[in-house]
Amino acid sequence: MTSTVERARVVVPGTPEYRQLLASIAEGASARDLADENPFEQIELLRDAGFGALRLPASIGGGGLSIRELFSVIIDLAEADPIVAHILRTHYWFVEEKLCAATADNYGGFDNDPWIQRVLEGKLFGNATSEHGNEAVGNFKYGTHLTKAGDDYTLDGVKFYSTGTLFSDYVSTWADGDDTTVALVVVPTDREGVTIVDDWDGIGQRRTGSGTTRFENVTVTDADIVSHITLAQTPDPTYQFALLQLYLHALISGVLRNVVSDATELIRTRTRGFSHGPSEELSRDPLLQNVLGKLASTAFASESVVLAAADALDAAYGSLKNAVPDADLSTLASLRASEAKVHIDEIATHAAAALFEVGGASAASRSKNLDRHWRNIRTISVHNPVAYKAQAVGNNILNGEPLPLNGYF
Repeated sequence: MTSTVERARVVVPGTPEYRQLLASIAEGASARDLADENPFEQIELLRDAGFGALRLPASIGGGGLSIRELFSVIIDLAEADPIVAHILRTHYWFVEEKLCAATADNYGGFDNDPWIQRVLEGKLFGNATSEHGNEAVGNFKYGTHLTKAGDDYTLDGVKFYSTGTLFSDYVSTWADGDDTTVALVVVPTDREGVTIVDDWDGIGQRRTGSGTTRFENVTVTDADIVSHITLAQTPDPTYQFALLQLYLHALISGVLRNVVSDATELIRTRTRGFSHGPSEELSRDPLLQNVLGKLASTAFASESVVLAAADALDAAYGSLKNAVPDADLSTLASLRASEAKVHIDEIATHAAAALFEVGGASAASRSKNLDRHWRNIRTISVHNPVAYKAQAVGNNILNGEPLPLNGYF
């Protein structure tokens, strides 16, 4: 069967067109942050450039990128604007889910998957997963319910941290089915009963649309239900959740590139130092050179760790058989993503604070907005506490205990 959809034109990474696109995204990024301005225009640029289809095979109109190559693009995009890059996080997870499903026996190929066709059309997918309440995070228990209603279902519940949904065509959400299963449901964001509230008030990543999503008597058909998880069964190994978590540290790596750029600019544009400083020419000041050298080394280390962990995800993807990756390779991918977080969280927050050491008091000017780097990194890093990640890694190494089987590993 040949697809009849109008496929997205994918801008190839590394080309002049790609560099111009990133420059367009970067232009005004700090000003948008200061003004609390949503980047709708920038998301449309990425949609037009086929960024949503970067991981899909080139043979069907996608970009054909490996996971490592995708993460390299994410780092580039986060350097341009980490808020814009974060908006696409769940989209790439959803695409990865469909890529895995495509390896299932009797799947029928990409042309028979309506979700893949929508990605090729340029549609974007957000998320509405997390909830307020007393249930422990990560246990797949939800107050959002999917209830049978004749031939269809109704979806009711309230979600928070709905990153990207404000900018997306579809929203994916997990909902309780019958107390024994949870369902992954994907519905259009403009379907009756879906309300997206732009009420995220974080100190960083402020315009990612990470606010409330309400589902009130939303009609759901069988075609809207993508998959189920049976709570009583041990889940199959997966690497897709590790992709979600490593994505955050690709964002941080892009921010760290900006820290280096801003530190360099601060030193070069300063017109005076201190009378007790070692050099009147600030670019020759060994203390400032030392700080900048450490910042550049931190940025390099962060990016290298992310891409090395992405290699482990690629290996897990390459092992897929009937939609299930090799258990050992999947476990290793989760371990590498977890180790990346433990290391990067510490060095990145320190680097974002150390940026101010190369400037005088004027570096703290609100108009310079240099604090956005620390705010963004800190907000990204608290998505899941590093202490639990480090403990899980240590327990795995010492006692062979498996990492938790949830969306945070």
